Amino acid sequence: MFCYSNNGASMRAVDPDYVAQPGEVLFANYATEADLVEAFSGYAPAAPPPVTVLKSTVMARLTDAQMASAYAILTGEPKLFGKWFAPDRPVVNCNDPDAISFVNALGLDPAVILAP
Repeated sequence: MFCYSNNGASMRAVDPDYVAQPGEVLFANYATEADLVEAFSGYAPAAPPPVTVLKSTVMARLTDAQMASAYAILTGEPKLFGKWFAPDRPVVNCNDPDAISFVNALGLDPAVILAP
């Protein structure tokens, strides 16, 4: 038996004789998204993760001349440079406005260059 609370965001296993407290809903099995939407008026399913592409893949799609232009743009904008070369972030969201502007500044198609 499973007890869901906090508008469906929290779940814990409970004994079969457990009595639900206010704001809790019991399910015999794991609840589906549909079960949670029905049981909790405030339930909001998690948003899907953003679509991303490896930055190395983006750079591999550039010619040598485009790479030189990319480097010039990045070194001219410290914030963009830092964002692009952040070692803890090897991917970029395909719909990231800064990435789209960067690719547009290179005269390239973001739908092609930033494709997953």
